[in-house]
Amino acid sequence: MARMNRPAPVEITYKNMRFLITHNPTNATLNKAPVLVALALIECGMKYEDAVQFIRQKRRGAFNSKQLFYLEKYRPKMRLRFKDSNGHRNNCCIQ
Repeated sequence: MARMNRPAPVEITYKNMRFLITHNPTNATLNKAPVLVALALIECGMKYEDAVQFIRQKRRGAFNSKQLFYLEKYRPKMRLRFKDSNGHRNNCCIQ
């Protein structure tokens, strides 16, 4: 039985967030890690195309066609934004 070659884990860092992606998806496996990272970036205000490109700079082929279609249609709910004590909107903050 042939052993599958899996790429080494890759860390994605954006602002104060850090993510670890450990496996490339295929249309058969549908690994969700890249999608979850992209969703977090989109929720922080990044366009989906930029989020995909940002992740693919570290992990080539990080998305399959179904995942790309989902991300294209996704509309952020701005859940990762908050207002400071003065009522000013700040960028993404996860602790």
